[in-house]
Amino acid sequence: MTSSDRYPPSARPEVELPVDLQAFHRMHRPVYVRWAEMQLNSRADAEEAVDQALEEIALTWDEVLRKRNPAGWAWSVMRNRTIDLARARGRRPESVGTEVFDTLALREASDPIAQFEETMSLRQALSRLTERQQDVVILTYYLGYPSHEVAHHLGITAAGARSLARNARRALQELLESGEGEHRDHP
Repeated sequence: MTSSDRYPPSARPEVELPVDLQAFHRMHRPVYVRWAEMQLNSRADAEEAVDQALEEIALTWDEVLRKRNPAGWAWSVMRNRTIDLARARGRRPESVGTEVFDTLALREASDPIAQFEETMSLRQALSRLTERQQDVVILTYYLGYPSHEVAHHLGITAAGARSLARNARRALQELLESGEGEHRDHP
């Protein structure tokens, strides 16, 4: 049971959080919310999922700090809460939200149908990447974070983030060239 289950929002007791937890929250919450919003296509749902994750992290903060990779563990908690919320709302979490594909290229295309098919092929190819590759692609290419920040939020090294991005780009290129990333109406 969480404090949100025990108390209505206006009656929750104010608890002074440890300084390191406050810093963690300030550093990670904005990125978590942006990532979750891409998965859920809703800012309100993203904030709810991230706040649930951060509350879970706060309740076990001392244990989190003893983990080998606290940032990586916290990212997993946030990712899982986002997926849980999508399922609770009867939706499938998106590997990349639909708003990513509402691009200038699509809006200004001379052949919008061909551009849409290309966009859907890319979306299909992205769904074939590993979760970690998807996270790096979203954070790097769609949200615009540099490798060192991606690494910080995922709990990996900057070299690891660059390597994942490079391998993801290579995999996407291969999938798109082979036609395996093509959008299909029927499985």
